[in-house]
Amino acid sequence: MKMPKAVKRGESYRIKIMIAGTTYSATRDTVKECEQWAPEYKTPMIHADEQYKYAALNWTETAGLKGATVAWWNIYQDPVLSQLLQQLNAENLNLKQAEARYRQVNALLEQQKASRSASLSLEGAAKRNGAKHTSPNSQFSTGVQASWIPDVWGRVAKAIEGQQANLEAVQADLAAVKLNQQLLATETYWNIRVLDAQLDVLQQTQKSYLRSVQILKNQYTAGMIARADVIQAETQLKQVQIQQIEMQRERNLQENVLAVLQGKSVAQFQLVKRQQRLSIPTVPAQLPSRLLMQRPDVIRAERELASTHAQLGLAQTAWLPDISIGFNASLNSQVLGQLFQAPAYLWSTGLEAASVIFDGGKRQAEIAQAQASYDEKLAAYKQAVLTGWKEVDDALMQTSSLKQQQLEQAQLLQLNKENEQVVMRRYNAGLVSYLEVVTAQNLRLQAEQSTLELQQIQLKNTAQLITAMGGNIS
Repeated sequence: MKMPKAVKRGESYRIKIMIAGTTYSATRDTVKECEQWAPEYKTPMIHADEQYKYAALNWTETAGLKGATVAWWNIYQDPVLSQLLQQLNAENLNLKQAEARYRQVNALLEQQKASRSASLSLEGAAKRNGAKHTSPNSQFSTGVQASWIPDVWGRVAKAIEGQQANLEAVQADLAAVKLNQQLLATETYWNIRVLDAQLDVLQQTQKSYLRSVQILKNQYTAGMIARADVIQAETQLKQVQIQQIEMQRERNLQENVLAVLQGKSVAQFQLVKRQQRLSIPTVPAQLPSRLLMQRPDVIRAERELASTHAQLGLAQTAWLPDISIGFNASLNSQVLGQLFQAPAYLWSTGLEAASVIFDGGKRQAEIAQAQASYDEKLAAYKQAVLTGWKEVDDALMQTSSLKQQQLEQAQLLQLNKENEQVVMRRYNAGLVSYLEVVTAQNLRLQAEQSTLELQQIQLKNTAQLITAMGGNIS
C-alpha cells in the first residue's frame, strides 16, 4: 500500500488517508516528514572544550570519529604483557558472556526485521464422520493463508530502529567488558612486576643485614660492642624477612587474579619472574579532546537514548489505525485423490483496519511515559560524557603530578643512600650507636620501596588514561 501524496497547505503539508469511511490526516513541515510519521532521531550535540584542564595538549577535530580496536597496551613495549592480553581477548570468560549476550540481542533484531515480511501458512485436515444409521464418509481439506501488515505509519521501521539501537548498546557493553578486563589484567600485571622488584630489593637487603648480624655477633663475642647492637640488627633482619613473606603472598594472590582473567585455573597459570626495568611510557602529546566520545559507556548511553526515542515514536503513532492485508483459500473433497481437482473451494481477500476511538487517556499516558523516559536517557547521556571528561582530566592531572613526585622521590632516595653511607662510616669510627645505623638503613629501604610503588602508580595511571579515552589515543 502506497502513501497518498502530501498536499501543500501554506507553510506545511497535509496528508490524508481514508479507511472504512474514516479519514485520517496529519500535518508535517516537509514531504519527508509526511513519509515518516514518527519523529526522526538526531544525536544530541555535546559541547567539548578545546583542551583538557590539566595538560597543555593540542586539540584536533574528531567529528565523525569511529572507534577502532587497537592494541593500546603496546605503548608499554612489553611482549609478555602483549601475549597475556591476546590470550585474554580469546579466552576471558566474562568476555565470552558479553559476546553471547550480543548474539542474543542480534537474534532479536533479526526477529524484528522478519515482521516486515508477509506471513504464509499451510494447513491440511482429514476427517471421517459417521452415524448409527448412515454410512461413514470422509472429508479432506487443505488451505493456505497469507497476511501482510504494511508499514504505513513507519511503526515497523521504528521498532527495527529501536532494536538496532539496543543491539549497538549491547555492542558497547561488549567493548566495555573487553576494555575493563584488559585494564584489570594490565594493572595486575604491573602489580606483579613491581612486587618482584620489591622482593629483589628485600632479598638484597636481607643479604646485607645477614652480614651485619654476623659481624656484630663476632664483635660482641670479642667484647667490642654491647648485646643491644646485636639485638637491634637481628630485629631489623626479622622485619625484612616478614616483609618478604607478606609480599610473596600478595604476589601469589595477584598471579591468581591474572590466571582467571586468562580463562585458566590457578594451577594452569604461572607468570615467571624476570629481571625488568620499570619504564614509564610517554603518552602522545596530541590528544583529541573529543576522543572520549568513543568510550563504550558514552556510546551505550547514546544508543539507549536512540532506542528510547524509537519507543517515543511508537507511542506517538499509537492513535493511528492498525492495517493488515490478508488472503485465505481452501479446497475440500470427500476423495483424497480428487482434492486438487475438486470444484469445492473458497477464497477471500481484503484489507482490515482497526483503531481505538476511546481508551480513557491510556495512549496519552504512554506518550508522557515515553517522553519522560527519553528525557531521562538524554540526561544520562550528558552525564556519561561529563563523567568521561572528568576521568580523562583526572588521569592527566595525575600524570603531571606523579611525574613531579617521581623527580622528588629520586632525589630523596639518593639522599637516603648517601646518609646511610655517612652513618655507617661514623659507626665504624665509634662516633654513633648502631641504632643510628638501623635508622639510616630503614630510611633507605623505605625510599627504595616508595620509589617502586610510585612507578607502579605511574604505570597503572597510563593504562587508566588510555582506557578513559576509550582504549585509543591515536
